[in-house]
Amino acid sequence: MQQPFGPPTPDVGEERRRIPVLLTAYWAFGQYWGIWVILVVQVQAYHDLSFGDMGLLLALLSLVAIVVMAFVAPRLARFPLGALCAGGLLALGTGSLGMAVLPSRALWIAFAIAGVGNGMIDVFLNVEGQRVEAITRAPVLQWLHATYAIGGITGAAIAGLIAAANIDFRVGLLLGAVALYLAAFLNATRGTSERGSADADSGFSLTAFRRHHDLWLPALVVLSAFLVEGSMDTWSGLYLYNQLGATEFQAALAFVAFSAAIFLGRMFAGRVLFGLGRRTTIIASGAGGIVGGAIAALGADPLQVAFGFLLMGFSIAAAAPAGFGLVETLAPDDQTNAIAAVTTVGYSGFVWSPPIFAWLAQAFDLRAAMGVIVSATIGILIAGVLSPRDRPVRVDAR
Repeated sequence: MQQPFGPPTPDVGEERRRIPVLLTAYWAFGQYWGIWVILVVQVQAYHDLSFGDMGLLLALLSLVAIVVMAFVAPRLARFPLGALCAGGLLALGTGSLGMAVLPSRALWIAFAIAGVGNGMIDVFLNVEGQRVEAITRAPVLQWLHATYAIGGITGAAIAGLIAAANIDFRVGLLLGAVALYLAAFLNATRGTSERGSADADSGFSLTAFRRHHDLWLPALVVLSAFLVEGSMDTWSGLYLYNQLGATEFQAALAFVAFSAAIFLGRMFAGRVLFGLGRRTTIIASGAGGIVGGAIAALGADPLQVAFGFLLMGFSIAAAAPAGFGLVETLAPDDQTNAIAAVTTVGYSGFVWSPPIFAWLAQAFDLRAAMGVIVSATIGILIAGVLSPRDRPVRVDAR
């Protein structure tokens, strides 16, 4: 008897074998930012950049990333996701290379290229992670973002050793580029050939909010979580080094503690909270983040602040992956555009947070700037409370 025509059934085993490739990509992504957060002090000094100059460069990076997410990513969705993930990694690696070799007057070019890479990585790796999670019913997004934290640990450790040994900071940026190039090669050769959505109304990702009105809830979760995590990536080293008098190596250890806490928090979420539902995960993340953020912003001793980073990192770790996971419930047939829209809103915080942080640092001090940033954890709690109740993912899988 002839079988009815229909889409092929996904091979769960094959999709599970793609998971290590995705994890390697997010590890390299996190390692780059782990290197950056420690060596930014040397980058700033070498190029004689003020807080305002650095804020503008980071704002440029974020603005380019948002343009890519909002306008470019929907148009690229017709291409294989494996190739798109590789392209994002390749661009970020090239940006890191440019930061190491370009003169001060051309540094903006490297930041713009890095913005292209960031935009593509955060859309297409999360789209692919969500696709594999939906097929395998494993907490892939939590694992994916956990390996970002592992990358932050290895990157900060490498950069801390480079700083302690008085090695040229450009060596660290070159190492970050090499790791990104290797991850790009793996995703190009072993990534999926599946394509994202290529719907007619996909030229501008934010139109997904018009089609799915409740998408603002995961968008607020991701905005708040990315604002805190991104600020820690770019400014925590300066905060500890300049405001609290920590050494570069102590700043590296504090960031390693933050990244380790994020890793443990995401593994805990994948093991425990994933089975309780995404709404519960988001609420727990927001509540714990508020407490940890208050300790980090008010602490006067590097060890006290490091403890605050630890608690905040562990708590908010699961928020962004759970927010992306809500897209499966709110826009099941439009996930590429919905994730691009949510990520665009999330990254908008990276546009206005660097100049605001820099202005607060110059007008007041770094402590005031850090206090404003960590207050974003309140948004995670609010969005979690207002999110629709969802069934635990592993219950659905039975």
